[in-house]
Amino acid sequence: MFSLVQKLGFLTLTAASLGMGVEIFTSIPATAQEQGARPPVCEGQLPTGSVKCNYEGGDNYQGSFVNGRPDGRGIYVYGNGDRYEGEFRNGLPNGQGVFIFSDDARIVGVFKDGNITNGTVIFSNGDRYVGEFQIVREVGSGQVSSQPDGRGEFIYTNGDRFQGEFFAGQPFGQGSFTRQDGSRCQGQFFNEALDGKGTCTFPNGLRYEGEFRGGIPHGPGTLIDTAGKRLPGTFRDGKRVENPS
Repeated sequence: MFSLVQKLGFLTLTAASLGMGVEIFTSIPATAQEQGARPPVCEGQLPTGSVKCNYEGGDNYQGSFVNGRPDGRGIYVYGNGDRYEGEFRNGLPNGQGVFIFSDDARIVGVFKDGNITNGTVIFSNGDRYVGEFQIVREVGSGQVSSQPDGRGEFIYTNGDRFQGEFFAGQPFGQGSFTRQDGSRCQGQFFNEALDGKGTCTFPNGLRYEGEFRGGIPHGPGTLIDTAGKRLPGTFRDGKRVENPS
């Protein structure tokens, strides 16, 4: 049984640890118009109507203009190869849209004043985040960006996934982490790992219920084998302690 407890600690750490770049901050590049560059060179129906415009730095826009600014449906192509397609208001992405980065990463969803508020981030390696975002302003620099905040799901390319609560761009609160092999841990996630009360179930039927610290059993808990036999006790760093002091 001792070896099983040791194995449980290792598997739990492997299954629950989310230290693989889950933290997400999304801030799409500012347009040339926002940066106070020279006025665009445009052709079409100005100042309100359908236009094509070239901005300083090589940015280009095609779509609807209202009072000399992108407003309505349009496509804004940055000089570096990034692209936004969707709805604009007062010169900024606002409404349904998709922002495609030059490395093939993309943000799809609902934008407000140039930042994503709800939708999907697809990374260039295939990882995805789907859920809610909170618009935040960085103290000092004043930079505005979006970060996962609220309910969401992070899906890895290997099939692993975390579903639950996010705060400040990281898993924080109640959630569950499921590996592609069927292992599943659920409970309180802090600092990207189970940290508090939780439960882990493994494909071989072994289950642990109790407290975790840093993703491994630590504190009061119960090990339950495939026959349903329960072995309560105190755990330290993934190991059951026979005589805890």
